[in-house]
Amino acid sequence: MIPVRGRVYRADLGFGLKPWLVVSNNARNNVIDDCLVARITTTRRDLPSWAPLAAGDPLAGYVNCDDLGPLYRDQIVADLGALSMRTMMEVGRALRHALAL
Repeated sequence: MIPVRGRVYRADLGFGLKPWLVVSNNARNNVIDDCLVARITTTRRDLPSWAPLAAGDPLAGYVNCDDLGPLYRDQIVADLGALSMRTMMEVGRALRHALAL
């Protein structure tokens, strides 16, 4: 399975099975065996580097853009669905803050 930006996948990256959002671009994801992901959590932190999920998203909670890492294709256990365009715009804002871009 080739990971797609904006989709959430369940995987165990050393912390048990958790949802992870793909934030790397699809051109990269198509040619490299891993993708860059941000952790999704139900814990709330009022930080500009955290993006809240919207009502129409497949999960409830927050995207923690301070917690980024690689996800290899063979680590994906399940595809949990795609986040809305609005939420991905918030994720972009949170990533810019987390990475000081």
